[in-house]
Formats: sequence, structure tokens, C-alpha cells
Amino acid sequence: MAASRGPINKKIRLQSREGGGMGRYCEKHQESLKLFCMEDETVVCLVCDKSRKHRGHEVIPVDEASEDYKEKINSYLENLRKERKKILAYEAELEKESQDLLKCTATEMQKAEEKFRELHQFLLNQIKEVEKEIAGRRDEHRARLSRKLSSLERIIQEMEEKSQQPASELLQDVGSTLQRCERTERSENQLAFPPELKEEASRFCDMNLRLEEVMKEFKDAMLFRQQFQKANVTLDPDTAHSCLILSKNGKSVRLADRKQDVPNNLERFNKWHCVLGREEFTAGRHFWEVNVGSEGEWAVGVARKSIGRKGRFPFSPEGVLWALEKMGNGYWAWNPPHNTPLSLREKPRRIRVTLDYEGGRVSFYDADTGAELYTFSGASFSGETLLPSFRLWGNKTHLSIS
Repeated sequence: MAASRGPINKKIRLQSREGGGMGRYCEKHQESLKLFCMEDETVVCLVCDKSRKHRGHEVIPVDEASEDYKEKINSYLENLRKERKKILAYEAELEKESQDLLKCTATEMQKAEEKFRELHQFLLNQIKEVEKEIAGRRDEHRARLSRKLSSLERIIQEMEEKSQQPASELLQDVGSTLQRCERTERSENQLAFPPELKEEASRFCDMNLRLEEVMKEFKDAMLFRQQFQKANVTLDPDTAHSCLILSKNGKSVRLADRKQDVPNNLERFNKWHCVLGREEFTAGRHFWEVNVGSEGEWAVGVARKSIGRKGRFPFSPEGVLWALEKMGNGYWAWNPPHNTPLSLREKPRRIRVTLDYEGGRVSFYDADTGAELYTFSGASFSGETLLPSFRLWGNKTHLSIS
């Protein structure tokens, strides 16, 4: 019968003493539960404490155990309340930040709408002015043509009547009649729409084409920002040639007059004036922008982490570097040992380097105009780590990463 009751720790219940208050009693032994078994974490009576089940277990008075566990519970409560406070604060901060962002986007949307309205109204006003001039000249020439037609109708009628007259009457004043006909025939039509007005009208066609180009550039730029992640590129001083001077924040580099006192570690270039970025790429789409200015000679791009650092010819084997290079006044797509000359309409002052790792593409753009300068496609990176690369030569060369 005792076995059917199950474990003792499941036999605890609240009972009421006759004429007394509430108390806790052992269901098995009907004794007060005055002790707490530390091992089984349950309250027991004095008889349970002596039983085989709890023999050798550490037991302490219930009041003492209660105080200990109250301290633990209060400690947990304090931590939980702190966590709740943090979450509530974060929730409030999240709401505030979201409201600030929504307010900012709403403001920018309103600005964009205003700018488009201004542009739309400006273009409409320009077109209406030309339309007004065209309509005015049309009405003016219509009136002139109407007067001329009326004059011609009178002369034609006069000539028709003259031709039907008898010979004696027909020959009378025939000279003056013919002179009036000659003057009418010699009159020339004036230009209703001068070339300047026609050019003004056709200018709107060119303007629409330009608007389409600008809109395409804008949309391409917005899509580009969504598709490519901007990398926070900084220069790695351990890779920099001893003639290169890096800024403290690792965002710019220039060529020094003499070598710096730096250790000749394995990562450092010792012949070519090169430096690599710290950021490593093994997947994804990334871009960064380099201010190259208008002077100096340089090369910016992407290199394998395994690129050689020592000797005169570190760019082997083939396919370790993809770069846009400026030498003298010329520009080149540099993929050692290949050098492809480029014909650029404008000299870029800021280069955007883009890397599509999975797509095997390295592209270069004029960051100010969005014009594509060159793209290396079909590259196989073979799962290898890629790094931003920079090369300088010429005393006026200074590169900075934005």
C-alpha cells in the first residue's frame, strides 16, 4: 500500500489542523514538514529524514532554506527586473528611432515631391512660353495672309473683268493694271517661324533625352546602393611599402621622399609601392570609393590575399590582381601580365571599386558621374580571400578612401 503512494516528494499536501491555522504535513507520516532536503530540493519531516531515501542527504530547517531561496529568488527577480527595464528602454528607443527615421523619410519625400513639382512647373512654363510665341506668330501670319488673299481676290476680280472688256476699254490704263499684278506676284512670304524659334522648340526634345539619362543614372545609383554593400575599407600598415605614409585612421596614403623605418615583415611589399586593405572578402557584393585627385599616378583595385609581396615581379601567377591604373595621362585596365589601354571621356577624380565575388566581376566607375570605366568579368576567385589593393608612384600621388 505504501508503494502505491509513489515518491514521498509527491505526497506533500496542505492540511488544516482542527481549530488551528494552515500548516504543511507529510502525507505519509503525518508529521510537520520542518526540514528541507538540499539534494532532492523538497521539504521533508523528521521521519523522512531518517528514511533510506534521504539517508546521508544534507537537510536544513525549512525557515533557513526558505531564507536562502528567498535571497536567490530576489537576486533572480532583481536581474529579471533589470532585464525588463532594459527591454522597455530598448523598446522606447526603438520606437523613438523608428519615428525619427519615418519623420526623416517623410521630410525627404516631401522635399523630393517639391523638387519634382518645381522642375515640372519650370518645364511647363518654358514650354508654354514657346507655345505662346508659336501661336502668336501663327495668328500674326494668318492675319497677314488673310489681308493678302483679300487683295489678291480684288485684283483677280479686276483682271477677270478687264479681260472681258471691249478692246478700247481693255487697253485703257492697261499698263497700271499690269504693274499692280507684277507687284503682287513679286511679293515674298515672310518667315512665320524663324530658325531660332524652331531650335527652341526642338530643344525640348533634347531636354527630354537628357532627363531620361539623368533619371536612369539616378535609378541605377539607387539600385546599386541596394545591391552592393559599402565596405569600410582601411589600409593595413603591415603590408605598406616603406616609402608609403599612412594616416592614423588608415584612410589615406601618400608617397614619401625616403623610406620609413619599418620592419621587413613577410606581409610587406619591398619593391612595389603598394598597400593592401584590412578588409577580407570571401563572398557577397561590396564597393568602396577612392579619391584619386587630378595629379599623380596610381592603381586601385582588388588582389588575392596570396599575392606576392617581395621582389620585382610579385604579380604572378596570372590572375592575382584586378585594377584600374593611371600612368602619365593614360588609363589602363591592369590584370597582370595584361594591360589594356582605356579611352575615357573625362578624367575621374573619385573611383568606385565594386566586387561581385560570386559573379566573378570587378568593376570601376567614376563615382561622381556614375559612368562605368571598365569591368573585369569571368574572374575565378576559387574561394580565395580578396583584399582591396592600392599602388602609388609619383611624388604628387595621394589616395584617400571615402
